Amino acid sequence: MSTDDELFGPGRSRAFSPFLAAGERKQLHDLLNLGSGMPRSFADELRSLARRYVDDGDSIKLRAICLLVADLCEQGWRVSIDSDRITFEPPGIVRSGQQSIDDVKERVRGALQTARMRQLQEPSVMQFLGRMERRTHRAGAKSSVADLIDDGAGLARELKAIEKLADGEREAALKRIIDPVIEIAEAGAKCPDTGLALIDIWRYFRHTWAHEYRAIPGRQMLVLVRNAARPRRPIMGIAMLASPVMRLNARDQWIGWLRDSAEERVRSGVWAPSDFATALIHRVDASISSVRWDDLASAEEIADPTETVALRLEQRAAGAAFARDQQLREHYESHREAGGQVRPHRGALKSAHPDSDWRAASEDLLFVRKRAETLAQLLFAKGMFHGAGLARNPETALDQLFSTRSGQKAIDIALTEFRKAGLSSEVADVSICGAVHPYNELLGGKLVALVLTSKEIRDAYQRRYSGQTSVIASQMAGRVISKPANLRILTTTSLYGVGSSQYNRLVLRAEDHPGLPHDLKWGAIGKSLTGGFGTLHLGGETAQALRSMALARHDARRVNNRFGEGTSPRLRQIREGLDALGLKSDAILHHATPRIFYGCELSPGARSALLGIGASDFEAPTCETIGDAWRRRWVSKRALRRETLDALASLGPSSVRASLYADADGQLPLFMGLNRG
Repeated sequence: MSTDDELFGPGRSRAFSPFLAAGERKQLHDLLNLGSGMPRSFADELRSLARRYVDDGDSIKLRAICLLVADLCEQGWRVSIDSDRITFEPPGIVRSGQQSIDDVKERVRGALQTARMRQLQEPSVMQFLGRMERRTHRAGAKSSVADLIDDGAGLARELKAIEKLADGEREAALKRIIDPVIEIAEAGAKCPDTGLALIDIWRYFRHTWAHEYRAIPGRQMLVLVRNAARPRRPIMGIAMLASPVMRLNARDQWIGWLRDSAEERVRSGVWAPSDFATALIHRVDASISSVRWDDLASAEEIADPTETVALRLEQRAAGAAFARDQQLREHYESHREAGGQVRPHRGALKSAHPDSDWRAASEDLLFVRKRAETLAQLLFAKGMFHGAGLARNPETALDQLFSTRSGQKAIDIALTEFRKAGLSSEVADVSICGAVHPYNELLGGKLVALVLTSKEIRDAYQRRYSGQTSVIASQMAGRVISKPANLRILTTTSLYGVGSSQYNRLVLRAEDHPGLPHDLKWGAIGKSLTGGFGTLHLGGETAQALRSMALARHDARRVNNRFGEGTSPRLRQIREGLDALGLKSDAILHHATPRIFYGCELSPGARSALLGIGASDFEAPTCETIGDAWRRRWVSKRALRRETLDALASLGPSSVRASLYADADGQLPLFMGLNRG
């Protein structure tokens, strides 16, 4: 089997032959050949050409190709063209020995900045920024978002004034200057200091990040870290906890959700065979109980499953899938609208309500298929565990299961169930995390990453998501299902594929900081030198064009943005659009940008607890305790450095504005000067 390095490594060309009419092909070839030298305006010229074509007929293909090539060129891909095909060569860590890690980082940063600056010039974004910066009456006084950006020069003066104090006195004085607190940006909540919506405040500072702002599906909790010791509690940093991706090899290996890592822990004695065996049995039984099965199997078959019942369920799933395909075709034909647009097939139940009929919802063809497929897998695993005597003789049974193909499949099924359960309620991805000016000079990014482990964050996450009715799980069970929201693990990914100064050596040890109930540690958990799959390197306009291609290709709408239909409808529609252009979607969605993955256990033993082994119910540190440790570990030293104080003096509202309004050459237009009057 080919590895990712073989398929997607540096220097690997990827070619495709787009399906275009002769005139369209010539026009595209002429433009691409003119752009062979990759002038600065090449991508802009492609986008200009794309916007001359509306989404009708074959023109949609040319439009999608132009936008796709423009995005890839900005990301450093080499593009060449001959009579019948276009060849892409992705960038990577090294190309012919000429690219270093720093080169890759600079290339990625430049490409992301290009897309970000294009977004900042959109009228809707400019209007939003202007509204936030306009000084108007809010909360009983004139205010703007500028009031929430600290004055670095004033902060530097206060820090300088305490530099000659004794260590103990300076630590207390430092807390009177910098006292971080957490604020969750909830819908409808307003900042008491300025009257601005907290979500708008978060969004404003998010636009200062290196890459464009995109809405993401699933859970998301927006976090503001503020300095309660300064006037109007200025923003120190922002973060966002989001739903984790379903499959991430480095994370799953680190946690123990992959068979080889689970086997290694059993063999090495990290997990006792009896504990792991019990966890496997309980997990499969719990998953079976969460699937409605009365219309699919008998109680005897559930208690003592055989290979026959699993095969019958697979056939039932195939029949439901065929019937749903017919249903979607009929929906497509009967709901065509002007311009060829087709409304999504959402099903009878679109969201959770007190009077929702979950039993009827479970009989939707989509969920009949999903229930039958899932039950077939679970009963196969249960049968294998029974046959191996896993409950009676765990050590011998595990040896047998790990060494046979059918046994490995059964363990894989159980581990997948552990992963599904953990990702639904106990793991979150840190998709945004960092400091804003001037607190970046005081290592505020480390503070933000650390306070995400605090009791305040875990309690807020539990308040928001615990007890909510799960639409998908309830349709699978045919009854109301609500899941807990007990955060145990945080993960994140480096943007540039090299070591992150924010997360590297990010450790607070309990023995060094009174009040910490246990060590807090972020650490690297894996890396990918060849990149991974995603759409970060594709712009919003390109993604929409590819989704239009997907809709135009089929005689039924396959992706209906419906709960339970599958993960990431956006990604699946983009895949279909790329396939419709005549290229392998993996070749483009594999972004060829290296990544480093980081993880943090919120309490000792959290990873094992995700597999039902041991417990990790330890007290979480408060934001105040973490703030004390952060000041002691990092700020107290940096505040004594002359270069830090000098850097602080140049940061504040003006520097934040400069990051939002600088043109391609880094110049700030004169008319964009900050108005604090």
